[in-house]
Amino acid sequence: MSEFIEIFIEQESNNISVNSMNEINKFLPYYKNINNDNLAYLFAYFHFKFNNLFEFLNYKIDVNRHYNADSSRELISIINDERNLYNELKNSIYSFYIEEEYLNLINLCEPFLSQSGGSSIPEDFNKIATIKSRPIFYLNSTVNIKNSQVNLKLIGEGSYAKVLKYKDESYDKYFAIKKANKDLNEKELERFKIEFETMKKANSPYILEVYIYNQDDSSYIMEYADLTLFKYIEQNNTKLKLPQRIGIINQIFRAFEYIHQNIGLHRDISITNILLKKYDNDLLVIKVSDFGLVKLKNSTLTSDNTDFKGSLNDPKLNVVGGFKNYVIEHETYALTRLIYFILTGRVTINMKFDNKDFEIFIHNGISDNLIRRYKNIQEMKIAFNKIKFSTKN
Repeated sequence: MSEFIEIFIEQESNNISVNSMNEINKFLPYYKNINNDNLAYLFAYFHFKFNNLFEFLNYKIDVNRHYNADSSRELISIINDERNLYNELKNSIYSFYIEEEYLNLINLCEPFLSQSGGSSIPEDFNKIATIKSRPIFYLNSTVNIKNSQVNLKLIGEGSYAKVLKYKDESYDKYFAIKKANKDLNEKELERFKIEFETMKKANSPYILEVYIYNQDDSSYIMEYADLTLFKYIEQNNTKLKLPQRIGIINQIFRAFEYIHQNIGLHRDISITNILLKKYDNDLLVIKVSDFGLVKLKNSTLTSDNTDFKGSLNDPKLNVVGGFKNYVIEHETYALTRLIYFILTGRVTINMKFDNKDFEIFIHNGISDNLIRRYKNIQEMKIAFNKIKFSTKN
């Protein structure tokens, strides 16, 4: 890897003027945390070249919408060079990705760039906002917020994505990043992007907040939660009091009331994708995550062969045709089981109940007859509030 970079630098160094070198050096501070000086220099070099060529493109838009032949060839060359570097490093510890804005610009420029005679700039091609005060290249093993490169630690892994956490020193707090696995098909990647967009639009304290999507490696930065509902109940089941459990359930109600009114059906409810975030004074707030299988209102994305997901989902979904026939009664089924877990610490429902009200609530929620199941969150809340719990709890 280092030999490739050294050869590349040697080839380009003969074409770099003193003035250009001074400009390249201005970008080097943005890559000071890259633990390879040659690679840091190359990132700064590419950053300078892209900005220089994009800014000249802006100038030519104002003049005559004709990009000079030399500049066209140079932009084609630098795009190819950057792509060659990417391919050379993609399986190494120095694998990287480029800022999504610039990746999109490259994809827009390539179709009209010509090797000879200059390039006609399309009428619908607008001026470019170049990035001058932060990096445009990032290593995949790190993440950048406010120019600070930080190491990532794996904290979770599923069949579709990995979740990693890192501490941002400027904020002095933890964030998480969710990365789609590289073997996902086109439909799965589409769902991953929809998951981000769905959570990004949400405005509820009970839905995990997401921030930035990186198209190049299909990942996004999100709020960090301290633990899963499963882990919290597992660690505290013997000492949790009834008011604490009911408090969590009421948050669940508020979360899914918002989801059903504003988003659709979650369809992937489990004891591991309901997260808990700790605040001062022992305050715990639930955070619903994993919207990869969300059934959006008026959406047609669901297909006949959608995988059966959600550890608390109604097993009879397989009988009725799977997720294409998923309705609110299947969601309230899963929520009933979730509430049972919060109150008892058990996933499997024991049909022997000491509390008759609780027994009725559970039996109605998971009834084989969909007519008996809860039709919305408000109905569930009313039924739950009718339960008379023993003062011993």
